[in-house]
Amino acid sequence: MTLLRCAPPVDERGCPPTCDELEAAARMVHVDAVTVYNAIQCCLPTTAGPRGRRFVLGQQRILDPQGGCVGIEQRVIVALPGCAPCPRDSS
Repeated sequence: MTLLRCAPPVDERGCPPTCDELEAAARMVHVDAVTVYNAIQCCLPTTAGPRGRRFVLGQQRILDPQGGCVGIEQRVIVALPGCAPCPRDSS
């Protein structure tokens, strides 16, 4: 799962973003990271019936500013159940 936001840009005079702009962007990235983690922990277990869906949270990493965007990437491995029983070929 990847979530991206606009990063504070360099202004038209070539000056970097202010410390306040960088602080606000960093705070938002960390809020996004916690929100994605909590959403997966809250919602994914309830998507597959009473026992829930089996999943493993992998590494979460901050994506450095690139191309005007900054964000987070959360790896998730989800078990998908096989069909039981699989339908027969009707031909």
